[in-house]
Amino acid sequence: MSDENKKTVEEPDFEKLAKTTAPSKFNKIVTLILVAICVILAAFIIFRMVSTAPDRQLAAPVADNAVATVNVSAEPAYTGTFSKVSRLNGEVRRAGDSIAVYPDAQSGTVTEVLVKRGDRVSVGDTVAYIDPSRPGASYKTSPVIAKVSGIVTDIPVAVGQTVSASQPIINIAGESELVVEASIPEKFLGTVAVGMKAELESVAYPGRIYEGTLTYLAPTVDPTTRSSEIEIRFTGNTDGLKEGMYLRLNLETEHIDNALMVPDSALDTYLGEDIVYTVDGNTARRTPVTVGSSNGLETVITSGLSEGDLVITAGNVMDGTTINVVNQEN
Repeated sequence: MSDENKKTVEEPDFEKLAKTTAPSKFNKIVTLILVAICVILAAFIIFRMVSTAPDRQLAAPVADNAVATVNVSAEPAYTGTFSKVSRLNGEVRRAGDSIAVYPDAQSGTVTEVLVKRGDRVSVGDTVAYIDPSRPGASYKTSPVIAKVSGIVTDIPVAVGQTVSASQPIINIAGESELVVEASIPEKFLGTVAVGMKAELESVAYPGRIYEGTLTYLAPTVDPTTRSSEIEIRFTGNTDGLKEGMYLRLNLETEHIDNALMVPDSALDTYLGEDIVYTVDGNTARRTPVTVGSSNGLETVITSGLSEGDLVITAGNVMDGTTINVVNQEN
C-alpha cells in the first residue's frame, strides 16, 4: 500500500467514541433500576392486600333488584279450650271450727290430762281432771268431758295450772271432711268464682294429684296482704292427707271454650298496636289483631284472624319481607 493511501486511513478516535456511548449505557442502567423498583412496589402492594384479607373471596356480582329471603317458622291460628291457671299454696284443714272443751267446775287446778295432741276422742270421753278444792275445804276431782267426737288439736293448759270455768282445757276438731284453705291475690278476684276446679299436690306425695272445687270465696279483702280467703273441698279421694299439710294449689282462674288462639311467640307490636305477621304466599304481612287473655304460652285473639291463618312464630321480618317457611306446624 502506498504512503498516500496509508494517510487516508484514519485511526479511530476512542476518546470521542467514549463520550458518545457513555450516556446511552447510563440511561439503560437507570431504566433497569426504575423497572426493578416498580416490580418490588407492585409485589409489596399485592402482598399487603392478601395478608390483610386472607378470607376475602371474589363475590359474584349481585343484581340491583335482588331480594333477600328470610327463613321463618309458622303455625296456624287454632280454636280450642283456653285455660289460665294460678298457682297458690294452701293448708289442709277440717271443715268447720275447732270446739273448745271447758271444765264443769267454777275453777280449780289441773291435776291430770289424759289425752295428747292428735288423739282421737269420742263424745263422753274424759280428757282431764280438775281439783276444785279451796283452802280449808276438800272436794272430789271433777272430770272434763269431751262434748264432741274428733281430733285433739290443742291442749292450752298444763298439769298444776289453775284454770277458771271460762278457760278451755282442750280443743277438738270435729270429724268433718278435709278442706284446703288458701289466700288468693286481689288481682285474680275478677277471674275466679265458686265452682271452679282445682288440682292439688302435696310435697309428701310427688306426682299424686288431688282434685277439688272452689266452694267459698271471702267477701272481703285483707288490707294488709291484699288477698281474700278461699276454701277448696276435695271431690276425689284424700288418701294420705293430714290436717296441717301444705299443698300446691293450681286453680283454674279463667276458662274459655272455643277460643281462637296463637302462640305468644307470634305476637308483636307496631306503633303501639298489637300485631302478628301472617304468611301470604312467600311474603310476610303485618296484621293488626285484638288480643284477649294470655296464660304465658298462648294468647286469645278476639279479632283480626281466622282459624287456619298462618302466623309467623320465628324469624326477623317486616311487612313485605320475602319469606321461606321452613318449619310449619299443623
